Amino acid sequence: MTDRVYLHVGAPKSGTTYLQRILDGNRQVLADAGVLVVGERHVDRVHAGMAVREDPRLENLPPRAVQAWKRLTAEIRAWQGSSAVLSYELFAGASAEQVTAALADLDGLEVHVVITTRDLARAVPSAWQERLKFALTTPLESWVPRPESDGPRAEWGWRTMDPAGVAARWGATLPPERVHVVTVPRDGAATELWHRFARACGIDGVLVDLHVPQVNESLGVVAAELLRRVNERLPEELGTNREQARWLRDVLAHRVLTLVDDEPIGITDDQFAAAVERSEEAAARIREAGYDVVGDLDDIRATRREARTPGDVTSDELVDVAVDAVVRLLLTVREEATTSVEGGGDAAAPLGRGWRARAKRLVKAAAVDRVDRELVEAQRRIAALEEQLAASRRVQLRIAVLEDLVAELLVPTGLRDEQELREAIRRYRQESL
Repeated sequence: MTDRVYLHVGAPKSGTTYLQRILDGNRQVLADAGVLVVGERHVDRVHAGMAVREDPRLENLPPRAVQAWKRLTAEIRAWQGSSAVLSYELFAGASAEQVTAALADLDGLEVHVVITTRDLARAVPSAWQERLKFALTTPLESWVPRPESDGPRAEWGWRTMDPAGVAARWGATLPPERVHVVTVPRDGAATELWHRFARACGIDGVLVDLHVPQVNESLGVVAAELLRRVNERLPEELGTNREQARWLRDVLAHRVLTLVDDEPIGITDDQFAAAVERSEEAAARIREAGYDVVGDLDDIRATRREARTPGDVTSDELVDVAVDAVVRLLLTVREEATTSVEGGGDAAAPLGRGWRARAKRLVKAAAVDRVDRELVEAQRRIAALEEQLAASRRVQLRIAVLEDLVAELLVPTGLRDEQELREAIRRYRQESL
């Protein structure tokens, strides 16, 4: 059984996707060094987070999803290496009671909690746009991050973004030196974030490949406002979290709108003031608790960049981005339909299964239609040939009748020689037919 487990529990929008891509991309290298990257699939970690937070949405998922946390803890206990790393950002929302239950499943192991955190003023528009991807219609200017009191399902609020609150819940029963607060470098240097994270997890001595695909999940200010207005007209068919995740987040936001606009999103004076107060309180609480800080707590201090808020976007800008989005969406649909017909593409892509099935139906319908047309044409040609054959037979019959008539009437009675008879008929054909 392994000795130590590092639980990277958040916060959202603090470089977690980048870190998880490095962990997954270097799974074998880390395993060779005695480090287990827990969870073969990211969706297993998502379901484990839901199980820890007792998310009621699990009731609509298969039993495998319900058992995800138990399965991952069993994987950790079965590991024979020195340590294990489990990373999923929405563990951050768990209540104190839920944390206690989760840690009980790891009893006997040396548990460390790792929390990544960033400039809290930049976290506000990031959290707002994540809520947009799940049908939020509230304008940014009047939006307030949900408070801790809203409970474990307040996934995009201060409950998950404030590192001090997350550390207090997840580190309540742990020695402070086992609670690691990793700050995102203010200059945005991704490799430095990895090195800080690796130090916190005790894997800084492992040489890993840091070249991972960069994924932009951030919306520009115009694209974000466009999505908010789309949400105001959503049909009932997109009323569930699952449908919103698939179509609003994965398709419209990530595959379309992130490609047509990247202008930063600003915040209001009130939002900035709240972020300043929150960041100062968080830094003070972290210092007082004596947690292990990897980086500089100054990195989480709220700063403000010169940027417009969505309310400053003009109608002409919305139209321009909307047109670009329609073009991009059209190309996305075309690509999915083409790869489906050709049998290629990723079967798990958001449009894949639906468009693959539709494309197969279209191809089948087209093939059947073509066969039907060819069958009708063949039947028409057969009928024409049969008519020609019948006409030919009628002509041959008439010739036979005429030959008999010639033999009886036109050939002299005394002409009995067979050869002479055939010659007479030949002359008749040449001269009369």
